[in-house]
Amino acid sequence: MSAPLAVDLLLTGTGGAGVVSLVVFLFRHPDKIGGWFPKLQTSWYNGRLQAEKARRAYKDLRDAQAEMRELER
Repeated sequence: MSAPLAVDLLLTGTGGAGVVSLVVFLFRHPDKIGGWFPKLQTSWYNGRLQAEKARRAYKDLRDAQAEMRELER
């Protein structure tokens, strides 16, 4: 029973050390933050744009299908 606990403690400690290392890295190199944030923001906006285009295309297809049903009657 102690083996899973030891592994859990080891992984928790490793994860905590990773977070501390990241914070230290960011404090040492604050210019690195400015390099990736605009890319992240741009990619998020592009993704939202693509999702909106897909939503509109789906709505147009649905409306066209409803219109075809009305014409068939």
